[in-house]
Amino acid sequence: MSEFGRLELIRESLVAVVNEMRANVIHSSYSSIIYEGHDFSCALLTADGRLVAQGNSDNPIHIFAVPYSANEVLKKFKTDINDGDIFLHNDPYTGGTHLNDILMLYPVFLEGKLAMFTATRCHWGDVGGMTVGSLSGRVKEIYQEGMRIEPTRICKKGIMNDAFIDLLINNMRIQHERRGDFNTMLGTSRKAAEHIERLFNRFGGTFFLKSIEELISLSEKVTRERLSNIPAGTYFAENYLDSNGHDPEPLLGRLKLTIYGDELIADFSGSSTQTNGPTNVGPAMALNAVASVVKSFLDPHTPVNHGVFNPIKIINPPGSFLNATIPAPCGGMVECRAIMIALMVSALGQALPDELVGDLKGGANHVYVSGPQITYEQGKADIFLLYEYPAGGTGATRKTDGNHAVRAYPEGDFNAVQSIEIAEMQCPVRIEQYSLRESSCGDGEFRGGCGMRRDIRILSDVASLSVLADHAIIPPFGVAGGYSGESNRFVVIRKGKTIQPSPIPGKVGNFELRKDDIVRIESSGGGGYGDPLLRNPDRVFDDLLLGYISSERALQIYGLVLHADNEKINFDATNKQREDLRLLRLNLPVKLQNDDDFDGTRRRIELSKSIADRLGVSEGDLIELSKSTSAAALRAWVYVGNSDDGLSLGPTGFSALGVNPGDRVEIRALSATSV
Repeated sequence: MSEFGRLELIRESLVAVVNEMRANVIHSSYSSIIYEGHDFSCALLTADGRLVAQGNSDNPIHIFAVPYSANEVLKKFKTDINDGDIFLHNDPYTGGTHLNDILMLYPVFLEGKLAMFTATRCHWGDVGGMTVGSLSGRVKEIYQEGMRIEPTRICKKGIMNDAFIDLLINNMRIQHERRGDFNTMLGTSRKAAEHIERLFNRFGGTFFLKSIEELISLSEKVTRERLSNIPAGTYFAENYLDSNGHDPEPLLGRLKLTIYGDELIADFSGSSTQTNGPTNVGPAMALNAVASVVKSFLDPHTPVNHGVFNPIKIINPPGSFLNATIPAPCGGMVECRAIMIALMVSALGQALPDELVGDLKGGANHVYVSGPQITYEQGKADIFLLYEYPAGGTGATRKTDGNHAVRAYPEGDFNAVQSIEIAEMQCPVRIEQYSLRESSCGDGEFRGGCGMRRDIRILSDVASLSVLADHAIIPPFGVAGGYSGESNRFVVIRKGKTIQPSPIPGKVGNFELRKDDIVRIESSGGGGYGDPLLRNPDRVFDDLLLGYISSERALQIYGLVLHADNEKINFDATNKQREDLRLLRLNLPVKLQNDDDFDGTRRRIELSKSIADRLGVSEGDLIELSKSTSAAALRAWVYVGNSDDGLSLGPTGFSALGVNPGDRVEIRALSATSV
């Protein structure tokens, strides 16, 4: 066999080890979020903490942060790492994701030397804290989110620190699941170490480790080649999270993306400061988000390893909500990562217009329903915990519609939603509706995917609801003139009346539920691509027949007119309706001013009263500016002044929209307004 053939064989063998780790976790874990939801990942690392291999279905949210954690372990324990040691970690400030994601690092020694690490990161259903499930939209400090584990050695030279494990698990809920998942991770790590030893012996130690270095170098070479094909320059993007969960002020994310030669610099300076709510994230997530986009958009087929990271430089000053420090809670890690993904997609889309894609549903959409078990069995938990993580629509591209209610490229092999059968078997609930959410898609020449609707009836006498989600106020953006998807919505139906469970949409903590209440989850749709009036009428008609859009939306957004029998398109009337709709649009020229106008974190756009009235908005309402060639719609809040009929924007606004002075942009009111 040639050296190249042996190199490829080693690569496939390493991936096979990780895939078997995944199979072991699925088959032996205790928590449904792991064995049904697949909220876990596995990886292999070099002795100095670089990523070697991940499985075909592993989640970059988990895996791309593991090298940061491994480096923290190496920094803390230095040369005091022994055969038989095991480490645990979940601390966001030292490379973790959020507290529910527990990482086990298992050193593998070969011929008496540290050769590799195995890594298993699993989402534990509860890690303590003020709410069942640990994630809540209403926390104010990380201590309310559960047990925080800095890099900790739990086993030394084969002797387990049982007292520490007992202390850890005894401070968590549903302890038999936590202990079962811990043992699953332990068994998986040990079996992976055995496989690595066999590979080491099969190929020879020197060649085996040399081959790993060559694989990393090859991946880096491909990434640099792809980056070098992007037009050099600096690209700007901005986007918002809804709030910190306690006050209505949105959080501003900023990105200055610089590409030069075969390297990339992602600078998140200027983003909002860290908050006392859950919408913060630690330092590992910036590289995680940037690398996920680079890999997905530029090189989706070659092996994933540390070579992807090497051409990327991150600037992300501590103290922002995108690089938080203690005691900022970090439960909304996925939500923060999602905004960094969106910023990267917007900025990269300016450099590579063919790669434009509409925004996604937001983050994880964490929904927890909990309460006392109706039937309590000895040795089992006396509480139930239903963890919902509803998927939404994906964004449209210049060639394709988005997909409905599925996971997207940054989320790995997560399932779309909790299994109905598992939910009803384990919890006193009944799932009464599970369907696509009509007209939730972002409209466009190519439309985004629809979100989903899920109705959960409570069968116990009492229960509680906690939610941690974003895009419940500010919806997913469209691109190239496409429209926004509908916002996430989480409400309670009680005796036929709709109740908002929190003053801040999407941020709920321990809302009291009663028997026969219905928790209604409606996830957002993906952003659209291009002008909806350019969509093929036949495709609009298909969407109408399939229930993706309403008849009103088909007429008012897409201009679709049917004959009296509602069975065929009236093409002449459709063309006339589209001409009329174009005339109703508000397009204004933009002019450059010295500075961008912000009120706190909110970008302000001054409109004259006549323009505001025509648009149907008032002071403080949320609008968006869109251009057919721009990467993403630019969001702003209305300031009613004495402006003429033009729009004044500062330099970053111009850059984010991709416009020149005098260009005309469309102004649209968004259904979401200030809270």
